Amino acid sequence: METEIVKKILFAYADIVRFLLATKAGVIVLLVLAAGFFLFRVWSAARARSLACEAADTKMSTGEALALLAKELYDTVLGAIAALPAIVAVVAVSGTLYAVSDSLKSIDGMRLNAARINELSVVVRNLEKRQKVADVLITSVEGDISSMKLTYFDASSGQKSVSEQSVSVKGTDIYFDAIVCNFDYTEIASGRKVNLAIPYRVFSDQTSQANGALLALRDSKGVPFMYSREPGDIYGIAPEAYAVRLAELLAVLNDEEKARAEGIVRSIYGSAVHRRVKTGDRFSIWVEQSGGIVIKNAREF
Repeated sequence: METEIVKKILFAYADIVRFLLATKAGVIVLLVLAAGFFLFRVWSAARARSLACEAADTKMSTGEALALLAKELYDTVLGAIAALPAIVAVVAVSGTLYAVSDSLKSIDGMRLNAARINELSVVVRNLEKRQKVADVLITSVEGDISSMKLTYFDASSGQKSVSEQSVSVKGTDIYFDAIVCNFDYTEIASGRKVNLAIPYRVFSDQTSQANGALLALRDSKGVPFMYSREPGDIYGIAPEAYAVRLAELLAVLNDEEKARAEGIVRSIYGSAVHRRVKTGDRFSIWVEQSGGIVIKNAREF
């Protein structure tokens, strides 16, 4: 506890030094303070001289004022020169403390990042499982328009349905598209090949991928239903930490550039499965532990 207090004081001191010496605003502050100190000295000396002149029933001349200003400037410069060894000592101590602070911050940063990577790895292991994402019922195929009802499932509710969505697309050869996040050979995968698939769009042979309908399989916090977990089902990490790291992981996976910059994802790519449909067809969308998505017929689930 005492160590943490000392570190906080040291970090605060280093932040002040960094601001004053390494930023334009800090240098301006130092110059303003120095100018203010000099003006205060001049004002004090001028006031004392003015009071002396009033007592003698005389007025301070312009020449006396200029001489007073020159004297104060001279005394200030001499004072600065006399204090130079102390100033150098203070700067040296400040530089040393600044360097120590930066080193401690780097060490703390590495330690916290290692803990973060470990927690993200545990989250990935919790997500890495085979499970059903949605049941699909083709409600009608009229002309070139295929309409369907999707029923989504929440892993934390014992695979009970939690949401429904109606979707219509032009075309009868239907594709379900997924983002696949590959953690192969990365730090987070601990040398194992790990993929996570997140279905997110439906399109067809006549509706382009870019114009496909988005799947509403996320909760109000943006977490895919299939990634929800009951506290008792989470292993290797506290439920509160799981929620925080899961949100962080999803934020990274939703931004490919950020994912690459973070260094926890080797690649992100699309993977789609398809089925030619007719009215009354029933099937399910599953994600596999290997990180792919598959379509299973009604008799298979």
